[in-house]
Amino acid sequence: MHTLLKSTLITSLLMSSPLLLSGPLWAHDTLTQRWSIDNLNQPESVVTDASNNYLYVSNINGAPTELNEQGYISKITSEGQVLDQHWITGLNAPKGMAIIGKHLFVADMQTVHMIDIDQGKVIKQFLAPNAKMLNDVTASPNGDVYISDFLGGEIYQLSNNQLSVWFRDEQLPYPNGLLWHNDQLLIGNWGKAINPDFTTQTPGSLYQLNPTTMRLSAVSSGVELGNIDGIVSINNSLYVSDWISGELFELNDKERRLSLSLSKGLADIGATATSLYTPLMMDNKVIAWEIKTHL
Repeated sequence: MHTLLKSTLITSLLMSSPLLLSGPLWAHDTLTQRWSIDNLNQPESVVTDASNNYLYVSNINGAPTELNEQGYISKITSEGQVLDQHWITGLNAPKGMAIIGKHLFVADMQTVHMIDIDQGKVIKQFLAPNAKMLNDVTASPNGDVYISDFLGGEIYQLSNNQLSVWFRDEQLPYPNGLLWHNDQLLIGNWGKAINPDFTTQTPGSLYQLNPTTMRLSAVSSGVELGNIDGIVSINNSLYVSDWISGELFELNDKERRLSLSLSKGLADIGATATSLYTPLMMDNKVIAWEIKTHL
């Protein structure tokens, strides 16, 4: 290839694609392990309760689509002490969670459980009989709850005690991770053309949905990122987990950085302003990381 043409082509590709960086080109974070908890049962999601420094961990405890009533929620302190491994029991395959006030919402196959945190029990259930596998949960500031149906390709909304399909788009055949962020709904698509082992022919991308216009657009730093599971916001960065590869990425504007390479099964991560929590579903453990920002 002619040298000038080759140089022009490389420049064009770099300008049109998100960058995977390893150098300190922005104020980035470093992660240092604080503690880990073993002997869980396929931990899928971690959610933080800032009001009392507790963590809640969903444990599938069986096949991801199995209705076995063996799934449960664990209650843990922010310092890694297990207060009650089987705090809420009798669930099927619980996955994503979100807290609104004193209530914990849990996605569990065709059901969204509403748990009273103070009482430590399920007080209400919302059914989505046509859903195939409800997965992640997030909430908007007005209290509406959004739930992804990973295998059904739909986003549900729970508003005024009514659970209904709210959004679907052919760009999101397998919506997984959700996060309400800066008045937008961030949606992590698992990928396209899924295989029996849950790998995909095309990596998934991170999208943002404007709830006013219902316009869906790709986040430039999250294009073909991987098999996206969890999404959290910490300071000025987004963190996104890839379940298949076990990789954790930090996204900032149009750039992204590989932060951690863990094991397969890195699921729905949780976070505070200073800590990140990584559930490793295949290893039956949760690891806590301290976050420090560097220029």
